[in-house]
Amino acid sequence: MVIVLSLTVAVGVASGVERDLASVGLPALPATARVRPDILLVTIDALRADHLSSYGYERLTSTAIDAFARNAVRFDNAIAQAPYTKASVASIMTGLYPSSHKTVTASVPFPETMTGHPTTAAIVTDVLPASVTTLAEGLHDAGYRTLGYTANPFLSEAFGFAQGFDLFRFYPGPDFAGAERLVADALEAVHRVKPAVPLFVWVHLMEPHSPYVPPPWTAGRFEATMGAPQPIAGQVPIPAWLLPGTPRDRRLYVAAYDDEIAAADIAFDTLLRGFCDGRSRRPQAIVVTADHGEEFLDHGGWEHGSNLNDELIRVPLVIKGPTLRAGVIHAQVQLVDILPTLFEFAGARLPPIAGHSLLGVARGASTSTPALSEIVGSQYALRDQAFKLIDFDDGRVQLFDLGRDPLEHRDIATGNAAQVRRMRGVLNRMLQQALQMGRTIHNERVPLDPIVTERLRSLGYATQH
Repeated sequence: MVIVLSLTVAVGVASGVERDLASVGLPALPATARVRPDILLVTIDALRADHLSSYGYERLTSTAIDAFARNAVRFDNAIAQAPYTKASVASIMTGLYPSSHKTVTASVPFPETMTGHPTTAAIVTDVLPASVTTLAEGLHDAGYRTLGYTANPFLSEAFGFAQGFDLFRFYPGPDFAGAERLVADALEAVHRVKPAVPLFVWVHLMEPHSPYVPPPWTAGRFEATMGAPQPIAGQVPIPAWLLPGTPRDRRLYVAAYDDEIAAADIAFDTLLRGFCDGRSRRPQAIVVTADHGEEFLDHGGWEHGSNLNDELIRVPLVIKGPTLRAGVIHAQVQLVDILPTLFEFAGARLPPIAGHSLLGVARGASTSTPALSEIVGSQYALRDQAFKLIDFDDGRVQLFDLGRDPLEHRDIATGNAAQVRRMRGVLNRMLQQALQMGRTIHNERVPLDPIVTERLRSLGYATQH
């Protein structure tokens, strides 16, 4: 377990834990460790894969990510372990399924959480267990300097996500901090780390999370390509926080969401250039992904957290690293595979996890693995290359033929009992293994103040985000 020193930073600047990057030395590393690559992990909140132009989207939303992907390994079928931030990022950071790491609830008082210092005791929520080895902890133990930046309140120090970071900053405030702010601070810290020291940087960007209020430099970029009106039926409710005025035209929500993707793309470009230029003396491994997607009435709902359809769990994943040749991988992979992949790059010791390194697949192995996604206690999905099964806690089951019905509009469970039975068997075995792996991981909880839940709702948070 890495012990981090607390540092109180003025609200409005940042809040988190920090060690002096210039004065605190690391243990001497063996000569082989000095060629370990610097690692940059960029997670973009609520970014569905099919809204990136490199994944076939008709709008040019992501020129920087597209350019990066052309010189990297792009995974066509990367599956998140949960359709909301807290559980999904916990899976990225631990290599474990939600049923193992148990960081799954998010009934959180938003304004107090946004300060980074929740204190009062009424609502109780779980946190990332201290007993789990995180991505940052494993890399720190392998000799890396570790830096983390996030504007999502569910990824703050209070909820365990600062574990293993020498410097960890959550940005408090009434709204989400803009990507340009996180990137500027991250690059300033990157340039303070000596080139001889291997570096791990994690930046979690909130664009394009709701509300869909893009910055001035991308606002309105896609209005001209909205096409014919898409009126929303009068009986369909629309969360008031998504767009000012709550218009009943679906195009406006999608266009503003795409504007925000473009803003995140610009921030990624700045971060990538600054990171690569500032650390040009070392090899580099860079990963870009998302925690989950976003829904625009694809299956009758908005935002995320409510179902396990592909618009919420199929996310972008692009990896660039030493010895990897650029290309597109169609084999299915999972976000739990990110930790072992980065540990292999770093030569770090691997703890017991569910994921597997993607370096073999990226170098040409064609193996696809079944993917497990969860809304713990409610829905469980098993996805393979051909089919997806969604199993509900009330006994219902859905089956989709992904080859013939990639948008999952036709449930074929009725009449395909053998396929349902087979996939349910695999799903149950994977869940049993996840529960067994989590048997020694004790659920940890913190008390929170419930009086500010209205602010939580006003930004689109209900119980699982």
